[in-house]
Amino acid sequence: MILWTIRHTKPYNPNDLCYGRLDFDVSPTFEDESNGAIKALVEAGAKPTRLFSSPLLRCKRLAEKASEAVHLPIEYRDEIIEINFGDWEGKKLTEVPKEQMKAWAADLRGYRFPNGENFFDIDKRAGSLLDSLDDDGEFLWISHAGVIAALQHFACGLPNEMFVEGAFSYAMVTRFEFTRNADGHYRGTFTKIHDGIQMVPLKIG
Repeated sequence: MILWTIRHTKPYNPNDLCYGRLDFDVSPTFEDESNGAIKALVEAGAKPTRLFSSPLLRCKRLAEKASEAVHLPIEYRDEIIEINFGDWEGKKLTEVPKEQMKAWAADLRGYRFPNGENFFDIDKRAGSLLDSLDDDGEFLWISHAGVIAALQHFACGLPNEMFVEGAFSYAMVTRFEFTRNADGHYRGTFTKIHDGIQMVPLKIG
């Protein structure tokens, strides 16, 4: 099975707030970023038969353009929505209590954000959608850094101590190739196809 993923383009976040479920629209650079990603997808030979998208606006905008390019309807799925940062949503990271930041720094994927999720929760919900897909199919997900990183971790063996979510570029295109293991779960490898706009690295701790 082949899965292509595209991370959303740069969101409009002039106040540099923590966002997961916050439904930001796209930045003025959207056209250039989205065009570059879709061009890279097509030139890499992608021929998906189903198109899935996070329901958040920053993914919807890109999914609408991708839908035109690959001639597929959009299927919106909550399983590939971004992490819920709980009480941190809408705050600057400098406003987060220091003890909470330290706790996150000590357990980057396992720390549960107050009244929110941890990154292992994404593994479970993204994994449930992944395992429901046809073995011989080719698919496209328009999603978020947390979801794409989850695929790299739980399905491709990336160690949990490597916190790649904070290093992904906007509009990054990735190709995953999966086969089912003895337990019926997809496992495989990934290749980055396209870099978009590099985000400012997260300052954790």
